[in-house]
Amino acid sequence: MIKTNRGVLMMHLYCSESTDPYYNLALEEYIFSNVKLDKGLFMLWQNDNAVVIGRNQNVMKEINLQYASKMNTRIARRNTGGGTVYHDLGNLNYSFIQDCDSRYSIDFKQFAEPILDALNLLGVQAECNHRNDLVINGRKFSGTAQTVKNGRMLHHGTLLFNSDLDFVRKVLAVKDEVVQGGGVKSVRSQVTNISEHLLKSMSVNQFCDHLMASVSAKETTVFLQLTEKDYRAIEALKDSKYLTWDWTYGKAPHYKIQKVRNFGGGKLALAMSVAKNGIIDSITIDGDLLGPSNISQLEKLLTGKRLRKEDLQEVLSYCEVSDYITNLTSQELLEILMY
Repeated sequence: MIKTNRGVLMMHLYCSESTDPYYNLALEEYIFSNVKLDKGLFMLWQNDNAVVIGRNQNVMKEINLQYASKMNTRIARRNTGGGTVYHDLGNLNYSFIQDCDSRYSIDFKQFAEPILDALNLLGVQAECNHRNDLVINGRKFSGTAQTVKNGRMLHHGTLLFNSDLDFVRKVLAVKDEVVQGGGVKSVRSQVTNISEHLLKSMSVNQFCDHLMASVSAKETTVFLQLTEKDYRAIEALKDSKYLTWDWTYGKAPHYKIQKVRNFGGGKLALAMSVAKNGIIDSITIDGDLLGPSNISQLEKLLTGKRLRKEDLQEVLSYCEVSDYITNLTSQELLEILMY
């Protein structure tokens, strides 16, 4: 614990230099779980071109995976609940970490106040609504979430400053599928950028500096210093958890999905049941098949495999899909299965 010579407890500040979503989520978790803090921590961080889903969400329900893949958008799962959010370099993320007595003693608004006060200094009138979102004129610019573990609380949120809102809408516009079960669904809201409401223009970096200065002006603060040992542990956590398919995709609860797709030979209807570890536990393929081989053989090959591109690609490399579905290639079937 860091104290002044007079024993004054200090609030810690930290700004991440990384824009890697997997690293930043590991950084946040590591500090939350392992680093001793006096009065707590206020941290700012950014992710570049990433979609971050809540702990209890299903990627299939939340994200247009085909569009995300096309745009090289990284997909990550965080440790807290709440909805899906898009991060780019026009978005700023903040985290508060502090000790607490119990989850019932936590008030979302106590963490909203420093953000709202900083905006007020810039002439922006914002508020915290009944869903604990931060809004300007009823339009959301920040979604928040929090968790409590071992007497410590993490509260974090996004701040849309000058994000590409058109990209946000496209990457979060899921196809019209029938998905049953499988996690908490996001509540979509009208969104806005903070920059649209400023009296004087500023960059996101200037806004970051302003926010840090505004928060630290009310506290006795010191910047948190991490060691090389800390950095190695953060990298290890990133690799063993946040970068893994099992955490990002396999963590979703059990769900069922139905989809219909057109292809060169007609129309294909597909129904899958996917277990909570991301494994296909049943699949049926119907439609304009016309292949000489029984489709049940292909269904059997796919059953028991992870709904992961590399796994399905390997399975399909062992067979001729056109033997089961005329005028359909392995790559086309893979696209239908994944997207």
